[in-house]
Amino acid sequence: MKTQVIMKREIMGMEVRQNHKTKMFNANDLHKIGNKHREVLGLGPKQLAQYFALDSTEELIREVCLTEVLKLEDVKKSSRGSNGGTWVNPIIFVDLAMWYSPKLRVHIIKWVLDGLMELRDESGDSFKAMNKTLSKNFPDEFSSPLSFIKVAKGIAAACKVGEGPDKWQKATKKQLSLRDAIQKNIEIIADLCPNSGECLNKAIEKARFSTQ
Repeated sequence: MKTQVIMKREIMGMEVRQNHKTKMFNANDLHKIGNKHREVLGLGPKQLAQYFALDSTEELIREVCLTEVLKLEDVKKSSRGSNGGTWVNPIIFVDLAMWYSPKLRVHIIKWVLDGLMELRDESGDSFKAMNKTLSKNFPDEFSSPLSFIKVAKGIAAACKVGEGPDKWQKATKKQLSLRDAIQKNIEIIADLCPNSGECLNKAIEKARFSTQ
């Protein structure tokens, strides 16, 4: 399940936005992190415009377009608004990190490859499957959307993601893994439980044990 959602991911104590559907990262966010990293190393700040003015950067962008068969706006584009700024393809994102320092590049590569996007897809898919199971096994309880909301809040509380509409967009890999495990457990044990409350509690307990 891939939706047009802006994920807020943490690295080195700061946030970087990533478009979940296009996988593009916000270069302005990395710019802040890069200069903060350079400050810690005792180095002077850099200007983001300098990176995009480099011949090597232009050549890399062209190569990514050709190799990945992408349009220019799918490799680098600027936008305005609450999620404005310069957005870049993950390959450009990693190269930009290297421009600030080799050490930052190592952090970024490991961070980009952590599988968070895939986990978000999986937990989103298992959420849909779980709701179907709840409707089938406990039809009297789930005749209203409020019942589904109650279960969703119970799972969010178990995963400690807080509240708010963007709570899952900020979720860590561990939190998403726990969410996915709980939802899949509900699918498995629903037939063995007399009501959804007991089913949810058992699913949470089993998931916490299996993800420790």
